[in-house]
Amino acid sequence: MTLDELPQQFEQFVEGARAAFDQEIIAAKNIIAAANAEKSAAQNALATLQGQLKQTQDQLDAVNKELGQASTLAGITREIAAAGKKLKALQAETAEAETALAARLKQISEADTRLVALGLEANRMIAIRTEGEAVMAKLRSQLAQVQIGRQS
Repeated sequence: MTLDELPQQFEQFVEGARAAFDQEIIAAKNIIAAANAEKSAAQNALATLQGQLKQTQDQLDAVNKELGQASTLAGITREIAAAGKKLKALQAETAEAETALAARLKQISEADTRLVALGLEANRMIAIRTEGEAVMAKLRSQLAQVQIGRQS
């Protein structure tokens, strides 16, 4: 290997590193986009479930009002139990949606952290490249001076 080949090899190394970091950054951005889409879907599902919970609660209130006017205790008990089961099922679905949303938010946070780390690493590699280019310029200058000295 000669000194003339060193800059080209260094450039190839830096370009390879840059390409790898670019791929990592793109992958992290894709993960964030997917996590944001899942977060949005989970929030929409949560809002829907909360709406259903409110509607069921209103229906339960209406049933309870009607049950207050009912004549048999057995009929009232069955209707209350059925409405209570519906309410519990909706509450369980809401809890699941909230858990899923929390998990998606954690994934987004982790992806954001990874993206920041990749950006910092890219900046570090750029600084290394800049320093390498300065060293190469100095070496070229010294080589030119040596060649001028030999010619004299």
